[in-house]
Amino acid sequence: MGDFLSAALRVLRDAGSPMTAAQITKVALNRGLLVSSGKTPSQTMKSKLSTDILRKKQRSSFMRTAKGEFALREWSHYEERIADRYQKALFDEDIAVIPATSLLKYVPAPGLYRGPVNTKELWSECRSLRRRVAEEDPSVIQLVSAFILRCRDRYLTYKRAKRLPEARLHGFYSITFGGHLNPDDVPELFDLLEPQQTFAFLSRELSEEVILARETIVKIEYRGLLYDEARPVSRQHLGLVYDVILADEEYRIGERGFLIDPRFETLGEILRRFDDFENWSQLIARGEAEQCPK
Repeated sequence: MGDFLSAALRVLRDAGSPMTAAQITKVALNRGLLVSSGKTPSQTMKSKLSTDILRKKQRSSFMRTAKGEFALREWSHYEERIADRYQKALFDEDIAVIPATSLLKYVPAPGLYRGPVNTKELWSECRSLRRRVAEEDPSVIQLVSAFILRCRDRYLTYKRAKRLPEARLHGFYSITFGGHLNPDDVPELFDLLEPQQTFAFLSRELSEEVILARETIVKIEYRGLLYDEARPVSRQHLGLVYDVILADEEYRIGERGFLIDPRFETLGEILRRFDDFENWSQLIARGEAEQCPK
């Protein structure tokens, strides 16, 4: 760690709260933690911190908590702020969609549909659309992967941070990981129900949010198609749901997900705080409870 970063680490640890690069630099210079002959040491500090976060991502000791403010990643009670350009980039990605008029062919009713699916027909109807356009177009349904990670009787849950663009999920917990399908995914996912092909899909989609060792994954099973019309935004998304059975509870949160408060919980624990979860997770948890023996 360079002099600027070492100084920033000491200043922030002593302060115990986020600071701007200028504030960090001023304290570091006054305390003799930093010696700089440059004309704009605060700009150098900002550049050093920003570069460290960009290169190391989750491995960096630092994170942003607001525009121009830096904090220590070890402070778990602060949420990380993602740059505006990153959020805009998410909406500029191309995603896979199907016509809304075709929805009933695949999910005859709202909820989790476990029946047979004509995957060949489903993929033939897919087309690519810019995400920001799809969000405003009710004539298309966006395809979203949804992975449920379970180790014995415990499910991995997490909370979606407000820094991510999906406003409907802000502050809510979830029992599923995943995201929008990229059009490039579709040819490789031609066999929706085949576990071996699903693993390749899993490695790409899921690893953006959760990093698992291959030996940790015992089995991957297709669970069904999930659709919920209870909310306007939900009506525009169709979830491809998979169960991921784990041998142990070893995992790391990936760099793209920016998910907070991850934990393994039993179904009973999830149900006791049912209202903390977003609607897809509520549907899944309720379905699990209905299948469990009384």
